[in-house]
Amino acid sequence: RVERQLTRARTTLERADQVLEKLPLRGRMAEYATRLEGRKELLDQAFGYVELYGKYAACEALYGVENLLTLWDSLDQADQEAFAFDPRIIDWKHYVQNVHLPSVVRQARAKTTPGKKTTQPRSERLRNQILSPDRQMAAFDLENTIIASNVVTSYAWLATRNLPPLERMTFALKTLSQGPGWLSLDRKDRSDFLRAFYRNYRGASVEQIETDAVELLSHYLLSKSFPAAVRRVRQHRALGHKTVLITGALDFVVKPLAPLFDDIICAEMATSEGRYTGGMTAVPPTAENRYQALLDYAEHNNIDLRESVAYADSSSDLPMLEAVGFPVAVNPETKLASIARKRGWLVENFDKQSGAPGRPLPLAPRTGAHNEPVTSRLMNRGSGLAKEKTRR
Repeated sequence: RVERQLTRARTTLERADQVLEKLPLRGRMAEYATRLEGRKELLDQAFGYVELYGKYAACEALYGVENLLTLWDSLDQADQEAFAFDPRIIDWKHYVQNVHLPSVVRQARAKTTPGKKTTQPRSERLRNQILSPDRQMAAFDLENTIIASNVVTSYAWLATRNLPPLERMTFALKTLSQGPGWLSLDRKDRSDFLRAFYRNYRGASVEQIETDAVELLSHYLLSKSFPAAVRRVRQHRALGHKTVLITGALDFVVKPLAPLFDDIICAEMATSEGRYTGGMTAVPPTAENRYQALLDYAEHNNIDLRESVAYADSSSDLPMLEAVGFPVAVNPETKLASIARKRGWLVENFDKQSGAPGRPLPLAPRTGAHNEPVTSRLMNRGSGLAKEKTRR
């Protein structure tokens, strides 16, 4: 009967887990999934106890101590003094009522009043460790770690900066409709997604993009930043730690963030005659490539990764997180939240500043100047890439 109840509970939890895996949960919302994982572990333990003790519970038997007493009586006085296992010398009534049962109840009973804390909370101890002067480097991811943004929203802002009203609406509808496809590709392979998506910049003016990127930071990215994350970067720098941003975002997007970090490792696009080609100059630093970039940077700067910290939000960042001695999961998605809990990593849930825009696709405020719009591959019709249109 107990086993049937546990089986039903396990089936329910597995179905709930399948649903949660498909939802884009992160941060505090992902904690629900980690709690579910904890319940599944408790169920597994319960199944283990059922398997171990089930046969004993189903068995009807009387156990005697005759053989034990025979063995005791066969010992000489010296052995009896050395091996005192005569059960007759124990006051069993006193032991059961005053020793055994009270100790079992004491351990099983849930506390109704909080006990006095004798140690720091675990999260504070871990936080003190990563902010120790002994650390040598702090490496940060960008998306959902420093800012609540991604390459699609940054592109949308830049692409609509100089578009006429009608084309802005067309662009927004096209981008939103293709969002699920981009998300699917991103989940399969982050590097392939970035290389495919960045082709949207093909033909865009380098000069215009660099100008608009400064406005992107002040008008949009700062409003989507996590103030606690920015403070954390500054704390590391104040402690003398080397701070490095390692991201798959493009160089012109993160260039305005340079004063915050000692160094930035990011993706770069090739240019030709003052325009972006849409091709990458190197493989974007994601997943294993991000780990390699971190390793190369540490070797070049004579940094011990065992004394370094890494901040990231996704399970795709595991190679980088596992490379350092002090990994930190920031606003983690469900899988990383579960891994961090099991491995005892510090989890930080950084909040956006109040009043930040919550639109799924940010459209930039239009400029008053007659500038070139960024080429939008998402607005293509037919097989060719639409040419840039100049406002008239």
